[in-house]
Amino acid sequence: MPRLIVILAALTGALFAGIALAAGGKPAINFADPNPAIELKPLLAPYHASSAPESDGSLWYVINVANNTVKPATRILVAGQPADAALHFFPRSTRPFMQQVASSDGGISVEKARAFGRHAFRVIIPPATTAALAIRLSNADSPPSLLAWNEPTLVDNNRQLAVFMAAVAGLIAAALAITAGLAVMTAHPAPRWAALALLGALLGRIATTGMFDSGWDTAVGGPYGLSAMFAGLALAAGIRLADIVTPLETVWPQQAVQWRKWGLYGLVALSLLAFIGLPGATLLLEPIIVFGTAGVTAYLVHQGRMGRQAARVIAPSAAVFALVTLAGAIAALGGFRGNPMAPAMIGGFVAAGAVLLALAVAAGEGIAILPGLRPAAPPLPEGPPPREFGHSPAALQAIGASHQGIFDLDFRGGIVRLSADAAGLIGLSGAQNMPHAGWEARIHPEDRDTYSQALADYRTHPGLAFRIEFRVRSESGRYPWFELRATMLGEGTEAHRCLGLMADVTARKESEAAVIDRTLHDPLTGLGNRVALMEELDQLGERLSTVAFALLDIDRFKSIHASLGDAGADDILISIAQRLLKRFTDVAHVFRVGGDAFALLFADGGTGAAAIGADLIDVCSAPFPLQGRNVFAPASAGIVAGGDARDPFELLRNAELALLHAKRAGGGCARIYTPDLEALAPGDAVALEADLRRALEENQVDVFYQPIMRLADETVVGFEALMRWHHPTKGLVSPVDFIAHSEQTGLIVTLGKFALKRAASDLSRWQQYFPIEPALFVNVNVSRRQLRDTEFEKFLGDLLARAEIKPGTLKLEVTESAVAAGEDIRATLGRIRDLGAGIAIDDFGTGLSTLSQLKDIPFDTLKIDKSFLAAHEDAEGALVLGSIISLAHELKRVVVVEGAETARDAERLRELGCEFAQGFLFGAAMPAAEALNFIALHYKASRAPGIGG
Repeated sequence: MPRLIVILAALTGALFAGIALAAGGKPAINFADPNPAIELKPLLAPYHASSAPESDGSLWYVINVANNTVKPATRILVAGQPADAALHFFPRSTRPFMQQVASSDGGISVEKARAFGRHAFRVIIPPATTAALAIRLSNADSPPSLLAWNEPTLVDNNRQLAVFMAAVAGLIAAALAITAGLAVMTAHPAPRWAALALLGALLGRIATTGMFDSGWDTAVGGPYGLSAMFAGLALAAGIRLADIVTPLETVWPQQAVQWRKWGLYGLVALSLLAFIGLPGATLLLEPIIVFGTAGVTAYLVHQGRMGRQAARVIAPSAAVFALVTLAGAIAALGGFRGNPMAPAMIGGFVAAGAVLLALAVAAGEGIAILPGLRPAAPPLPEGPPPREFGHSPAALQAIGASHQGIFDLDFRGGIVRLSADAAGLIGLSGAQNMPHAGWEARIHPEDRDTYSQALADYRTHPGLAFRIEFRVRSESGRYPWFELRATMLGEGTEAHRCLGLMADVTARKESEAAVIDRTLHDPLTGLGNRVALMEELDQLGERLSTVAFALLDIDRFKSIHASLGDAGADDILISIAQRLLKRFTDVAHVFRVGGDAFALLFADGGTGAAAIGADLIDVCSAPFPLQGRNVFAPASAGIVAGGDARDPFELLRNAELALLHAKRAGGGCARIYTPDLEALAPGDAVALEADLRRALEENQVDVFYQPIMRLADETVVGFEALMRWHHPTKGLVSPVDFIAHSEQTGLIVTLGKFALKRAASDLSRWQQYFPIEPALFVNVNVSRRQLRDTEFEKFLGDLLARAEIKPGTLKLEVTESAVAAGEDIRATLGRIRDLGAGIAIDDFGTGLSTLSQLKDIPFDTLKIDKSFLAAHEDAEGALVLGSIISLAHELKRVVVVEGAETARDAERLRELGCEFAQGFLFGAAMPAAEALNFIALHYKASRAPGIGG
């Protein structure tokens, strides 16, 4: 046995020596580089352990990698596909993928990163290490694009890409629904063929995402054959649609029309042959699709120029699809230089073409002018036609065919009438009349208030069309989801009837819930992941001080993984998760936040940090029976009390410091955070300043926005701008960790200018998209040091002069202590207000000023510190808060109270006459793109004058 081990060790050493030799001519790529995504393709060197490829046709490549820093560097390796992947005579059964990654250095950790796909790998390089990586690629004759991603950046990229692809698919699906509905209701062939073309486009876009790759539909012809089939069938439907719009018989002789007929049959047959993987079928079909869409476009444009109005209407959408196929062909031939955004952009144009086609077919200038190919209507029976709900049988039949039913609520009689189709959706037979109270009793208790409130709000607006979603109990006892699109009918100030259509949307709601569940849960253990942990920490608000938090890390997990392999290591992680749940499920929420790292959030911080640490170590100290032997996986833990942190970021940082202390103590133990552990914190002030300056240069600093809401109707009126630092290795850095330091070094002046520029740019765009009165505003924090900077007033004046924003809507938030610092600050604020900026006094009640000084300060908004809201529970606290609000109103100033965490907080503030509030009740700080969506969901087109005025 010892001799066998020596032989295996020698062979392994020879292999890695060969890898190192093969990669010796290439420079090492630094995985600690701040670049969020590093392209490795140019540095890949072929490596052949023997004279031929592997038995499965896969190829090995090697690359030199390094980590020149004092911290581990982590990268996620994700392979793209070569430009010509689909252009092969013999179709590939799968897309190119990474099959294996190995390292010449045993200290480098390589593991599957299943959260980013089945063939993604996580590589962790220890500090000051240089080594060679060997990468085994399947189904790639040449090296594909190979990106080494920073993990947080890849998470954000995948999330944004998923949202974009969902939006594209949603637009195409909406266009498909419009055309399919028209096809059912009008019996016209034009929308029928348009719907089939859009169905092919939708399935083709889904196929390009790889969603079908592991199913039966790609088992023979592979993913490229499936995509080609959908594209070919969509082209066939498009040709048929063009023939309906401007029939070929009117242009070419009958013989040419016969050629068109057999050409369509051939196109459909070739598409099916590509699907079953016939050699050469996909390669032949691709150019036919490109030239076919171009030919259809040219034909429609020509006919439009000849005066055919129907061709003019359809031609723009055909032109978009022709450009899409051309762009796809260019990408397949290596164009766009492997740009990862190219497929997404092509998908966006597909969605645009789909919407244009649906509008062209549905608009009055579309269907109305198409040739009359509808079948003759049957003769009408004598006498008045029978009617139900005011609709003819034909209309009811069309509504039923769209899987919807009529909902009719008579407010005066308190009766709900459901058509037979609507009643059938909840398991009832035949049309139904029931008391409105009985209908409300069927609605799910969690949705009942939403339904009732919506009807109460909308009833006062006769003529208003609205949409709501809620669950209704069916006869089987289930609660399917329904969407009600209805209109309030009536004259005067109150509607007497609500009439609309009900549709079952359970499948969509379950799909959305599944997507959210995958986003928030670790696929291996089922525990919440790091995203779920951060969301729960963000929701704590003031309760942060009452919790306890622990980080747990397996000490020898790399050795365990090397010994047991992927499957065995996964079994250990699952067993640890089960033990943690069994021991702590009643007192804590358990999360998996890394490869071998777990986190526990204890709602009751009084449990005792020492007891928590002892229990955690005890859970992991017992052996794990696996594969007929006992495996030991001791762990280290860091515990912190919520009272020792000011925000979730500091809570995480303090737990990591305690965990680091436990690791340095030899592992297998727990340590509790105390302030003296700060000496263990890596880095120093000089390094922090250098990192900050680099962060500004490399766009690592971003601006997030927390909403400020009008309490009367809970509409958004503005935001507070808050800076966030996306550090390439540390992740999202809390402002607590760098704002105070930048104040000391003077870098706050540069950071402040960046925040003001970004806020002004975003505010300008929001005001253009939502031209409401009073206008939306943004508050930006400004420090005393910025106000005393000699160039600040000139910078602000130039910024306000260039920015297309309403006067007074870019507000500077200045702390009360800064205002009280001297007359020079107050004079500066006066001049700034004259330039067109608003002034808000932040954290009022925590500084050094007195109430009598308020009249002398040039400000328009008073932000009351959240401590006053917390003290509002007792009578004296309520009196103080009410007095401050009343005084501000007497001075004609607007009041915003910070720290609103519960609905009760909001209700108390309304009772005190406070107009505006800010806090986690309404939303946490969010990126600009999410803020735009937030505005769209929480604004009203017109409102009374207020904070923005």
